[in-house]
Amino acid sequence: MNFFRVSIAVGLFLVPVAAADKNTANDVPTYAKEVSRILQKNCEGCHRPGQIGPFSLTSFEQARAFAPEIKRVTGERRMPPWHAEPGYGEFRNDRRSDADIATLARWVDGATPKGDPRELPAPVPYSDDWALGPPDAVLTPDAAFELDATGADEFRCFVIPTSFAEDRTIQALELRPGNRRVVHHALMYADVSGRARQLDAADPKPGFRCFGGLGFLPQNGLGGWAPGSRPGRLPEDTGRYLSKGADFVMQIHYHKSGKPETDRTSVGLYFNRVPATRFLRSQPVLNLRIRIPAGAASHRETAAWTLPEDMLVNSATPHMHLLGKEMRMVATLPDGVTRDLVWVKNYDFNWQTPYVFKEPILLPKGTRIDVTAWFDNSENNKNNPSRPLKEVRWGEETTDEMLIGWLGLITDRPFARR
Repeated sequence: MNFFRVSIAVGLFLVPVAAADKNTANDVPTYAKEVSRILQKNCEGCHRPGQIGPFSLTSFEQARAFAPEIKRVTGERRMPPWHAEPGYGEFRNDRRSDADIATLARWVDGATPKGDPRELPAPVPYSDDWALGPPDAVLTPDAAFELDATGADEFRCFVIPTSFAEDRTIQALELRPGNRRVVHHALMYADVSGRARQLDAADPKPGFRCFGGLGFLPQNGLGGWAPGSRPGRLPEDTGRYLSKGADFVMQIHYHKSGKPETDRTSVGLYFNRVPATRFLRSQPVLNLRIRIPAGAASHRETAAWTLPEDMLVNSATPHMHLLGKEMRMVATLPDGVTRDLVWVKNYDFNWQTPYVFKEPILLPKGTRIDVTAWFDNSENNKNNPSRPLKEVRWGEETTDEMLIGWLGLITDRPFARR
């Protein structure tokens, strides 16, 4: 969400039981009434048994044990992971709440009272069954992938041929990680070029390595998954387009657990029951000519794209690599009015987030999308992969960089004009 490396230190910070169970002043929140609900909403997606979080936060005892760290990382805005600046776009998937963070701090400062057990919410009914019912099709790689115990995170693309007799539109997708301990996040694409198959065939392991970029130009983006994600259906008239004979490509980010692991992740597809007349697709706003000087602590690069027609914009997703520091995406309408789409001031490659607008934004033909990005290629960047420092340009490798502002578009055509 490393697309969910959890930054909370693992260790027990115990608060005396008598103090924790004692009811305090009325203005001190309790676990039963307030804190448990905040943790259910924002934390349990990753912090429960079998998930990517290194410990669970599904009980009072667990929350009390980690109470000082919960206060610290939420107060520093490191958890829950969210990097968009407030006031620069309104997002449906925003999990940040100043009120919730303040409530957690008051609970910790007030000696973590448990409160009345009768006020506890019902446990969230997590299930291994398909949330939307049996899928119309289930796609699974031919073989499991074996992951080493330690080392850098891995990005792996798995190519799954489809054999549908006709073009399809996908109303919903549900990804089921084969091993939730190591599956950090996943992105899905359609490839009709055959290039993904070639890359797969050239790699001796299942799938192929695809850090930072795919190595092929997808026909379409088909969605993504991260711990805590809940599948939902698009409107009946809206779908993601999948051509007859296309290869389904699943890019998985693996976070190593400290012991050898295997994974074989599946994805369920739910097709539109009526012909789709609107299509959800992705549009990159990018700059292939970036050059980031060695030693530059805040190097600026830009990219721009002009809408060829009226479009509904559903989401914005900044993408850079390990030198990425900050990115701002702004729409300038033909009349000169500007509208911020998203501004990420503390970009983190390990937590790549699609920022989904509360309501799709209608932008008229001629609107210019400007993407401004800042990179840190200095010694002070602890994530800098190059020692000694060197000039960095666009590329697929760990030591390369990218500048892409992805737009999620809802249009009446499945693909952009070529």
